[in-house]
Amino acid sequence: MQYLEDVAFKLGIEIVNEKLEGTDFNTKGGLCKVKGVYKIFMDPDAPIQVKIDILARSLSSFHTEEVYLLPFIREILERAQDS
Repeated sequence: MQYLEDVAFKLGIEIVNEKLEGTDFNTKGGLCKVKGVYKIFMDPDAPIQVKIDILARSLSSFHTEEVYLLPFIREILERAQDS
């Protein structure tokens, strides 16, 4: 998960850990743009695999060719993009 968070940081994407359960929105988290800034919202109580899936899906929509990624991270992002 730390590697994916590092990719988000390199891309200038803010990760917001905020309790999402019980809000007006029915979501587990994801990518959105707030006042021109991309943010990935995640519930801090969500299981680690859910957080990894949210990060991977969110980051897979960005061009990462100019960012060094470990091969297994690039593979995770490619799989997320295909799903």
